[in-house]
Amino acid sequence: MRLQGKLPRRTASIGLAAIVLASPCWGAGPWLAETGGADMGMAGAGRAAMSLDAASLASNPAALAGLSGTTMTVAAMPFRLDYKFLGSDDTPATATNHEGVSVVPALFAVHQADRLAYGIGVYSYFGLALDSGNQWAGRRVIEQAGIATLNIAPGVAWAATDQLTLGVSVAAQLMDPMARVAVANDATFYGPPVGLPDGQLELSGQSWAVGGQLGLTYALTARSTLGLAWTAPVDHTVAFDVSAQDLHPVLATLLPPDDAANIDITLPQQLLLGFAYQANDETTLALGLSWQDWSVFGESKLKLPGYSSPLLASGLQDTWGAAIGVRRAFGNDWAASTGVSYESNPATAGGTAAYFPVAEQWRIAAGAEHSLNEAWRLRAELSVVLQGNADIVQLTHPLPLPGIPPLTGTYADTRVYMLAIAADFTL
Repeated sequence: MRLQGKLPRRTASIGLAAIVLASPCWGAGPWLAETGGADMGMAGAGRAAMSLDAASLASNPAALAGLSGTTMTVAAMPFRLDYKFLGSDDTPATATNHEGVSVVPALFAVHQADRLAYGIGVYSYFGLALDSGNQWAGRRVIEQAGIATLNIAPGVAWAATDQLTLGVSVAAQLMDPMARVAVANDATFYGPPVGLPDGQLELSGQSWAVGGQLGLTYALTARSTLGLAWTAPVDHTVAFDVSAQDLHPVLATLLPPDDAANIDITLPQQLLLGFAYQANDETTLALGLSWQDWSVFGESKLKLPGYSSPLLASGLQDTWGAAIGVRRAFGNDWAASTGVSYESNPATAGGTAAYFPVAEQWRIAAGAEHSLNEAWRLRAELSVVLQGNADIVQLTHPLPLPGIPPLTGTYADTRVYMLAIAADFTL
């Protein structure tokens, strides 16, 4: 959106940042690829190479130079995660997700002038959330868990030549993890009172860290573009606030004070390779490849005074992905898109933890766009993630609490439904 003067533009960005910070921004699945841009309708295919709207900043800052004038993208993305946990014969348990529909908002604003383009994005970067409730048999392993993130990321792109564009963005990243577990009150060494029902323990905290991206786009021909983007790893240390209710009096005295418990987490680096081909004035074909360094996330640790334990005992492995998509215009007012993508399994052969149920994923997407006039465009995109069975093998737990049982089984029939309602404004 073009606003007169620097102060209104800055005020608009700060205002939406406050809205996003006040909103739930948990994603579903290990990586939240959807940012509300038009590439979402193509399952993210070619997003490192295309300049469809201001949300391109989230994928490749170099793509900003492909926009014209001043552009703003505003998006709201409601989503829902469905799953069914089926315990093994050794640990019979069943669970479904009690979380309802959540909404992820996003804002991007970009200005292009000659060979330079600059902008800012406020968007969710990574997310996972689940709530199996406090009645299932695995409640002492996990009841609710989530990681929410927010990026506030200015970026700049420079057209070095008529073919080559370079871009960089630097992000202030907020991480907001939490976990809630049931706690056994029936350990005999606690003494009286005896026969108490389970209590609850909740850990929550926030951390700010610096991230960023480097990217380039290269025009191979007048109709084809190649894009490459690298997202840097982000190191977080989150100090937890510990809250509890209905704990045995003896156990309550043993809880660590606030900030004594913390986790060390590194969000993985990522490489994106994209290719876009303008087959004719109406049709664009796109391809994408990706790599993500999930093995470093698998090294996350929970730390207490004199104690350290991995969050994922079997670790994780790096993943790769591929996507293909198409976008077609119908006259001057309408356009439609569709695409499919695949991401490999970050879990190792040893299985994964109950609070990180990941497996290989297929993403199927479609979108529709309507231009109201030369300035306004409205979009709707639907993305459905179909995840394979996630094998849970959790024989130990990072929290040193009594009465936590081993848990084995499978997360089956996992689906993520995400809808983007977005508006693009260009001057």
